[in-house]
Amino acid sequence: MAIQLPPSASGLPHWRTDPYRLLFPLGVMLAWAGVLHWLLLATGVIGEYRSIFHAFAQIEGFMTCFAIGFLFTLIPRRTGTSPPAAWQMAVAMSAPVAIVVLAWFEKYALSQVPWLILMAVMIQFAVSRFRAPGAEPRVPNSFVWVVLAFLMGIGGSILAGVGAALGDEQFWVHDLGRSIILQGMFTGLVLGVGGMLLPVITRGAPPLGGAASSGRARLLHLLAGLAFIGTFLLEALVSVRLGFALRAAIVLSVLLVSAGIWRPPSVPGLHRRFIWLAAWLLPAGYACVAAFPEYPKAGLHVAFIGCFALLALSISTHVVLSHGGAPQLLGQRPWPVALMGALLFAALTFRVLVDADQPHVYRWLGLAAAAFLCATLVWGAFLVRTLRA
Repeated sequence: MAIQLPPSASGLPHWRTDPYRLLFPLGVMLAWAGVLHWLLLATGVIGEYRSIFHAFAQIEGFMTCFAIGFLFTLIPRRTGTSPPAAWQMAVAMSAPVAIVVLAWFEKYALSQVPWLILMAVMIQFAVSRFRAPGAEPRVPNSFVWVVLAFLMGIGGSILAGVGAALGDEQFWVHDLGRSIILQGMFTGLVLGVGGMLLPVITRGAPPLGGAASSGRARLLHLLAGLAFIGTFLLEALVSVRLGFALRAAIVLSVLLVSAGIWRPPSVPGLHRRFIWLAAWLLPAGYACVAAFPEYPKAGLHVAFIGCFALLALSISTHVVLSHGGAPQLLGQRPWPVALMGALLFAALTFRVLVDADQPHVYRWLGLAAAAFLCATLVWGAFLVRTLRA
């Protein structure tokens, strides 16, 4: 975030200049909405199994809030343009809540209306900042994946709605759309932002590593992105194993080339190690599904918890400490960060056991939910205490 906000932003409230201050806590609250009912189910408090609601709350609620909070903070600083407008913040805050509430009441098709509005706002925000007069865009070639990510968010939502309307015989179209949203969109964001962010955070590289914008490199990213989207069709129509194997190979190749994850972190800081490890767990999760297609949810949660959730909490820690006046902690190994990571890995282990040890499914489901929720509590308590100090 090398470029500062323009002077015109100096009088704006913090919730606009630093949107993460609202969106990160909101994301955690929506994560609780999506996970707490698993704990209540495992302990016998409720008897409803709401797997579809859980997916909506975690991806279109929790993860979306963290992604938008980060992009709303990053893009203005990368382009030297104005922060999000009040109406854009209003949409960013209200749409995820509306999605989760509608999903709870099983209004899945209706819940995609605020989702599509949110995707349109994000595209408008990004395009307007990058094309603003006097903008100083500094983006990596891999940002092609960010564009594809939001297009996958829109296209996946449309396919899911159309597939549900076509009936049981064509319901695979609905499943295809959901997979593109749940897996494709955030994989695209990881690959797009990771090409710039991972080398900076984990190895202290200068932004973009001094590399110039390259039309050829962007074309290669575009072709890789289209092949990645094609793996969802391959999974649905030909072979689950083949689709996930190709997906893992594409993701790993992009991360190796654009983010250089083959190089371990060289800058001190425990959260940097977690970010690096999370990048490896994304292709590993897809490879697990290819290797063990009889346990698809176990492999997917390697990506969902091991990559998406760990990245969200670790990168948000970096953002908050950087902007919150405690940058000296970035190079340390605070025990709450270690505990947060340990709890997330415990949650991942227990969630894998949900599928691998079916006779004790509720035991592992409850432990996974409890570990995940405790990780968010440790994360929140550490940042709040740090910023108050």
